[in-house]
Amino acid sequence: MSEAVADLVHGPVRQGRVVAGTRLALYVTTGDPGRPAVALIHPDAVRVPNGILLPGAVPPRPRPGTPVVIGAGRVTVGPWCVRAEGSWAPPRAQGLLTGPVRADRCAELAHAAGPGGPELAGLRAALRADDPERIVGAGRALVGRGPGLTPSGDDVLCGALLARHAMGRPTGALAAAVRDAEARTPLVSAALLRHAVRGECIPQLACVLADVTSPSMLDARPLLAVGHHSGADLARGVVMGLAAVVSTCDCADRI
Repeated sequence: MSEAVADLVHGPVRQGRVVAGTRLALYVTTGDPGRPAVALIHPDAVRVPNGILLPGAVPPRPRPGTPVVIGAGRVTVGPWCVRAEGSWAPPRAQGLLTGPVRADRCAELAHAAGPGGPELAGLRAALRADDPERIVGAGRALVGRGPGLTPSGDDVLCGALLARHAMGRPTGALAAAVRDAEARTPLVSAALLRHAVRGECIPQLACVLADVTSPSMLDARPLLAVGHHSGADLARGVVMGLAAVVSTCDCADRI
């Protein structure tokens, strides 16, 4: 279980409900404003920062709306119950950079992620200018943009938030842009945005952030393998966030 949600699972009993499910994860609400959802995840699933690791297969997928009980060290979904045993600390972007961001590593990540859509232009320009008002407006325009449980716009925003945390740059404008995300995007994605606001991320993204200061060539393949599009969108967000401090690199213009 992620330490980011351990107090919810071990705390007082609270009611939730199933909101979505996949082959490797089941997503349930918590009623907590800062951590609105947790994910019950298969051992092979990506270790999201709000994850609770299952001992084996995800149970037969219950319908959205199925009641859930969380607390006292367990999560109960209908007749099925998982006890929370053991924990891990989700990676935090803060402190991952061990030196200056290298323009060549940033360019490699941009090339690996590939070009994004024209909808990214506003946030790209706002981040490069480091203009808080423009960042809020451009960020809000991306919340919930795209299909799926984690729309592309949200994944890009997560990547940009985490890059800013890693560099020690202010994140207030991006945090303001996603403040009402629960009303504008699927709850699964809104929850991950909340964790990104705190600097919590998946291991694959943490590895990429650690590599952008390295003299060795960056390997983005594990990150790009995340989800149908999430890994590439997270990478694009990271590049956009990093480019604000890499004055010699036009890598953000390539996405």
